Amino acid sequence: MNMIRSLGTLRALLMLTSLVCIVAAPFANGTAYLHDWRLLPSVIAPTVMVMLLFAIPLDVCMARIFMADTSPSERARLKRAISVELIMFCALALAWTPFILKLMEVWPFD
Repeated sequence: MNMIRSLGTLRALLMLTSLVCIVAAPFANGTAYLHDWRLLPSVIAPTVMVMLLFAIPLDVCMARIFMADTSPSERARLKRAISVELIMFCALALAWTPFILKLMEVWPFD
């Protein structure tokens, strides 16, 4: 609980969203379902995943910028936040790699 509190509310929500996308990744098969629970892994999660692949590195960059003028305790907190974000970024990218590769196989513009 202390780790979540040290991340801050927005970063914790960002990591929670990343975790939901990681959990949804095995259920994404490249087919778009629009009527039942499969809407989440087939439409919503891939869209949010792409946004997160841009937002997480941006937040890491901003945390590095804020580290320049902070106290040692705040610097340690930001380093922990950056570590958590980089781990989640790698996990997100690895979880969605099979889906992206599957989409690239059927890509009509070779």
